[in-house]
Amino acid sequence: MKQLNTLPIEDFLDKARLAIKSNKKDLTLSIKEVADLQNSLSVVMTRLAGELDEIASATKDTPTIISMDGGTF
Repeated sequence: MKQLNTLPIEDFLDKARLAIKSNKKDLTLSIKEVADLQNSLSVVMTRLAGELDEIASATKDTPTIISMDGGTF
């Protein structure tokens, strides 16, 4: 599986954190930064959804065993 490129997400979070700390009213991104962020988020979310589907299908066939202890009466 190809490694995720999360650098655009990290860059955005760093810019947002700095803007918040310096009480800026707005945050400006270039169109390249926007495109990179969009692509990175798309890949991350798609991979996450795929992994969740795999987990759901793997646990679907496994019976759930619940044991209950009534304590001491």
